[in-house]
Amino acid sequence: MGIIRKHIIKEWLNFFLASVVLLLILLTIANLIGGFLRSNVSAGDVIINHFIELPGFASQIFPVACLVASLFSINKLKNRNELTAIFAAGFSRRDFIITIVFIASFAALTQFVLSAYVHPFTKKNRHFLIDDGEKKFSNLKSKGLMSSTIKSGKLWYKTSEFYLAFSSFNKKINQINDITMYRYDNDYNFSEKIIAKTATFLKDGIWKFDNGVSYHGINQRNYPTITNFETINIPLGMDIEQFKKAESDITTLNIHQLDDYIGHLEKSGINTNEYKVMYWEKFSTSFVCIIFALMASVGIFKPNRRNSSFGKTVIFVFVFTLAYWFIYSYVTELGRSSKLPPLAACFAVPVFFLAYITQIIFKNRKLS
Repeated sequence: MGIIRKHIIKEWLNFFLASVVLLLILLTIANLIGGFLRSNVSAGDVIINHFIELPGFASQIFPVACLVASLFSINKLKNRNELTAIFAAGFSRRDFIITIVFIASFAALTQFVLSAYVHPFTKKNRHFLIDDGEKKFSNLKSKGLMSSTIKSGKLWYKTSEFYLAFSSFNKKINQINDITMYRYDNDYNFSEKIIAKTATFLKDGIWKFDNGVSYHGINQRNYPTITNFETINIPLGMDIEQFKKAESDITTLNIHQLDDYIGHLEKSGINTNEYKVMYWEKFSTSFVCIIFALMASVGIFKPNRRNSSFGKTVIFVFVFTLAYWFIYSYVTELGRSSKLPPLAACFAVPVFFLAYITQIIFKNRKLS
């Protein structure tokens, strides 16, 4: 049975890798053409940015590649009458399905690693590879962290005059929480430190800091002046949109950092459903690889090629796939808008389709 299992895996992997390469080429062509049409970037910047975004294509490519791999590998076994021979040799349909799930699980794991770790890492380091990358590729700016994060979970924002660290941003009331600001002079020597509980945007780049303490004259020889305050207006020179972009774009955080960040937001009493959907999607979209692989495996219940139409199977599977993505996108949007719990929004549709596939499998129960 080991030889049969290796043969099935080999055929499946051949079609999977071929599908990944083909889909990757198509996406690459489309992405590069769009990049070359930009007037503010060089061809080198476009190519480098494409490779930075490359790991993010996994969630688009891998599920479809799994579906195609199962569909075409099974059809190839049918056309050679190998599928009938496999079952006649005592290799059960249950074993066949387990084999498909096993190999699709590796594809799902690879996709998860790429989306949860590799893609955030490459996006985080874009500025090392492309000068002013965020400005040149402005369509990516709404989903790219302008600040950096540390293990404390705070966001660190840097300007030409100060560093600003804050734990969270409340978009509903335009307020940042748990703030520490470090001012520095022209020689980048720290001159002032301000700690405050909250800061609320007023107008024209002015923010109202509440319940804090300031340490002025840190760069002087004398001891700094320490002042407690209830309210103080500070011109940061930053409007509300800059903070929205800095806080809301968290795609440069890996799965663990994202989880920690969501925890800090929840402690501040901020609605985190939008970010929880982003977190759980990394798991659910990887799980889809297994579902799509199983979806195309229903053809094993008709191993004789005269009993089934490959064309009809292709149409059914791809209509099924389009229906899946349409419903899934709609439900996850409900999760982002807090109309559904994030976990349910991400997994309700995959679990439903998995239940449907399971019903087909057990309806055709020839799993001896």
